[in-house]
Amino acid sequence: MRRLTREHFVTEMSKANAPAYVVEDGETVVVETIDAAGGFMGRDGVRRQGARGGNPATGPIEAKGSQPGEAIAVTIHEVRVADWGYIAGVDKDAKATIIEMAGGVATYPWGLRLPVRPVIGVIGTAPPGEAIPTTVPSDWGGNLDTVDICAGATVCLPVAVSGALLALGDVHALQGESECCGTGIECFAEVTATVRRVRNPVWPKVHVVRNDKLMVFAHSEDLDAAAWDAVADMAKLLTKLTGLPDIQARRLLSTAGDVAISQIVNPKKTCRAIIPRAAIPASWPF
Repeated sequence: MRRLTREHFVTEMSKANAPAYVVEDGETVVVETIDAAGGFMGRDGVRRQGARGGNPATGPIEAKGSQPGEAIAVTIHEVRVADWGYIAGVDKDAKATIIEMAGGVATYPWGLRLPVRPVIGVIGTAPPGEAIPTTVPSDWGGNLDTVDICAGATVCLPVAVSGALLALGDVHALQGESECCGTGIECFAEVTATVRRVRNPVWPKVHVVRNDKLMVFAHSEDLDAAAWDAVADMAKLLTKLTGLPDIQARRLLSTAGDVAISQIVNPKKTCRAIIPRAAIPASWPF
């Protein structure tokens, strides 16, 4: 299995980025990632000065053969985190809280021990227009900060430029819904994933499948708008998959699905609408 090292990274998703790696259709690789501070956070909780922007994402990774209008499916098999991480946010002048990690357990300074549940905060492809910083979420992925983007999930990302130019990073060893203080447990990590070409994607924007649940995403500076946009997009997708009219698709989502807040801390907030396989058993596309 090939290893894609963290020495090659980007801080914006851009069609102008030259690929650092090329993966074959269906290839499984290990991707090394840097923490959100670009490696400049010290184990004493003090951030050093450095030139890297926020949320470095390893890549770009060319998904060989993928073409505009298609998608790539990134199936996450395992996320291995480093032996320590940090929590920042709330007060930018305060020291970060250092979290020791061993044996799949995160230990807080006051003795609390919680099992890690690693999340990939940033995963995306290059957009067709202007570059998008890796601190920002978009229809092409990016800084989604979503707890469902973890081992066992498949992230489907639209392809706007040949090769997709996938990049990923900003792993959190543990994060709650909304990431309300601004960070999870930020850490270095190694992600084992398979990248596949999808010639006929079911949805033209980023979408995720995990535990027999399908989710779509929307982003806005206004949280209500992000939630309602996610509802509208899921209704469109349900209509496409099932043939239900919009009103019935929305009623189905209201009774059998969920709307969740992925994050409230980025330049645009992210919500996701979720529908379980049990609600559309005859139309499940995966």
